[in-house]
Parts: sequence; C-alpha cells; structure tokens
Amino acid sequence: IDRIRWTDDAAEHIRTRRRRKESAREVDLEPEWATEAALEPNRIVASTGGDSIEVIGWSNSAQPIGSDTPGLLIKTWLIPEDLSEGAWLGTSACAANRSERRAYEEMNR
Repeated sequence: IDRIRWTDDAAEHIRTRRRRKESAREVDLEPEWATEAALEPNRIVASTGGDSIEVIGWSNSAQPIGSDTPGLLIKTWLIPEDLSEGAWLGTSACAANRSERRAYEEMNR
C-alpha cells in the first residue's frame, strides 16, 4: 500500500458518517485522516475475503468532534486500483472499535 485515492462519493460517505448512522457515537472522518492511518507503519492489514482489505492504523492528524486530543485509530476499507504501483481506492472508514484498538495495542507493544 503506497498510495490511496478517494472518489468524491467515498469521501462524502466518510465525512457524513454521524448523520447517516444517526448516532452521536459515530465519527465523521476526513479522507486525509483515513489515508494517514492506512499508510501508518504500525498498521494492521487484514483480508475481508474478497478484493477489499481492512487496514487499522493511527492518524495523528485526526481531530474528532468533541475531543480535545488529536489522533484516532481508524479502520479503512480499500480496494485495489493498480497493485503494480501499490495504488488503492478508499471505499469507507470508521473509528476503530474496542477489539480493534486492543489488537492494535497488543501488536504494537
């Protein structure tokens, strides 16, 4: 994974997560944050069973609403765009859940 591109629709999808999910617990994300997390050296990469992969990584730039502390662990879904060049398309992203945070912490001790 060397490069990630977001379509306008995919970017809008992650920017409006709270409204779409109708949940104050959800976090609206910027594509730049999800990209930063997916390119982070300590990331976790997992297959979803199809063409896409899930990547869990840390974004120092993320500034979630309601938080004074910058940074967020983000799960990002990617599909291949041009694997010979390490290029992927971002399709969705969300804040990592409790078990994903635990797995990330255990892997990066």
